[in-house]
Amino acid sequence: MKKTFLVILLFSYCWYAKAQTYVSQMSDDSSRIIALNEIIVNSIQKNPQHYLVRFFKANSAATLEDILSRLPEVSLIRRGSYGMEPSIRSFSGGQINVLVDGMRIHGACTDKMDPATIYIEPINLENLQVQTTASGFISGSTIGGTIDMKMAEPDFLQNKKLTGVVSSGYQSAANSFFESAKLNYSSNRWAFRASGTYRKSNNYRSGGGEEINFSQYEKLNYSLSAKFQQNNNTYIKADLLADDGWNIGYPALPMDVGSANARVASLSIHHSDFSKWLYKWQMKVYANKISHFMDDTKRPFVPIHMDMPGLSKTFGAFAEGEMKLNKKQRLSIRADGSSTYLSASMTMYQPGQLPMYMLTWPDNRKGQYGIAASWITEIDSTLKLQITSRADIITYSLATVAAKDQVSIFGYSAANRNDLLKNISTQLSKKITKNLKATGSISYSERMPTASELYGFYLFNNSDGFDYIGSPELKKENAWQADASILYSKGRNRVQFNYFYSRMANYIMGKVDPTLSTMTIGANGVKSYINISNASISGFEASAFLKPTVDLDIVSTVRYTKGKDADGNPLPFIAPFKNLTSFRYQPGIISIQLESETALQQNKVSYQAGEDKTPGYFLLNTRLGYATTISKSSVELQVGVENIFDKKYYEHLDWGNINRSGRNIYVQTKLLF
Repeated sequence: MKKTFLVILLFSYCWYAKAQTYVSQMSDDSSRIIALNEIIVNSIQKNPQHYLVRFFKANSAATLEDILSRLPEVSLIRRGSYGMEPSIRSFSGGQINVLVDGMRIHGACTDKMDPATIYIEPINLENLQVQTTASGFISGSTIGGTIDMKMAEPDFLQNKKLTGVVSSGYQSAANSFFESAKLNYSSNRWAFRASGTYRKSNNYRSGGGEEINFSQYEKLNYSLSAKFQQNNNTYIKADLLADDGWNIGYPALPMDVGSANARVASLSIHHSDFSKWLYKWQMKVYANKISHFMDDTKRPFVPIHMDMPGLSKTFGAFAEGEMKLNKKQRLSIRADGSSTYLSASMTMYQPGQLPMYMLTWPDNRKGQYGIAASWITEIDSTLKLQITSRADIITYSLATVAAKDQVSIFGYSAANRNDLLKNISTQLSKKITKNLKATGSISYSERMPTASELYGFYLFNNSDGFDYIGSPELKKENAWQADASILYSKGRNRVQFNYFYSRMANYIMGKVDPTLSTMTIGANGVKSYINISNASISGFEASAFLKPTVDLDIVSTVRYTKGKDADGNPLPFIAPFKNLTSFRYQPGIISIQLESETALQQNKVSYQAGEDKTPGYFLLNTRLGYATTISKSSVELQVGVENIFDKKYYEHLDWGNINRSGRNIYVQTKLLF
């Protein structure tokens, strides 16, 4: 392990020294950045007072999933109260990138119970960046966009050496509670930050008081960070993030999770004002390990008990920087590489027989090595052009003889892959008037099949009831995407409309294979992953941010997406039309918020994927906040009621049509010192 870490560190340094390049995050019109540490938001709308700020302040117990769900571009595929899989404009899975501080983290669960978003708590997050178009491939090839969760850094304090926040809360729907705390200490050259969050949730009750069995979970999340300030322009930072979950129920699945553990470590160096032309750069090396253990021992009436452990290990490095070529041109470059080992297995305990063992993810390694660049130029005072490109070399290989033998069952003699991914986008922004701006972009991007799509071995999908088999011969997915947006802003008021259209070739989906027998008891059959000629996804988002008075904020967002395959059939997991509207009044130390959430029914469903039509719903939430100062410390009290009318409902992306939480009354306190 130590040797590997040193090799990666040396490799990263040499890579930088050779290239003398650096990559930063793009501040283009396709990015949304939510800064949670200081509660500041910069988004597509460039609005510094986004409603997510207000939501986070009024609900300190909010999870990262709660915050993501309020972004019009993001939906969540839900299998339970824990571990919801993010979707950007109905792209999900291997179609999008989900990063932690620029680092790649691969889940260890074949059923996607452990997306990277569950390992981050808002208290250890600096900002959340969502890139909706393919320009998000600056940090990795993608056809659907990128979510990058930036970890909070230690602060160098002027007047105080020690600051902190302590929060606590209770929610009635699941008889749940949480505790969180963060501390920051600094000296002249050193700064340290520590944070921790503990959550315990029992089975929640849906509308009408129905208890949803197997919806409980318990977790502990903590992070440590140290920063050394070498001089005014350079600092070195070490980070450790850990997350442990146990006794996690999934009501929409036949199995639960006994334990889920993540360890993420990194070492980075940051420099500003390096030279006249290179004014920012950073290098980072990192390693993470994810373990995930599924079992069904707490489920009654299980005909055959199973254990399903999974393991993911990733080592990686990247160097990135930003150059100012002249007064009107900027260039950002990123070089990165990572290596991931994946393994998952299943043991079936059949009564009166020896246990049956098989690899559900045959042991495999994935390498990803890429370079990206983004060039921005101001053609004139009203016109800006941005061109972003990226190339990746992707390698897949089976790591053990057992893995090769298992894949050969289906006639694949050579399952290793070496592929080149190409991505390019062009974006043009025009300021039409003082208050009106138009932006358009077109992009081409590619993505590799995932380990499940290549090597998956009888992966049961409870959504459609089929076992799935991977295919090592799958082609790359590719997509052409066009985006157009119009933004009107005047004073504190902003209105924006975005339209997008994406057409994909070699779209990956499951197709019934009548020649194969099922492995899972009760499965409807077996599907193999195949490429179809094409598919398309299109839709729009609209948002309005209005401030009629100094004390009143009105925010409303809507989204709509549709998707179809080559034969015109609806694609699965397409979220219906949804609106979120919030009124917040804050005359002083007291804040009052009323929020409505409306979703229309989804009638365009994929029957092939086991989907049913989903009814619409209307929810009403209210929140009340109070803040004061006691002995130079700030004290906040928050109370609220979610789903006031105790509506019984579920969303279209919820597996198994499991009803969501009914009326939920919560009380929270926060102390800042």
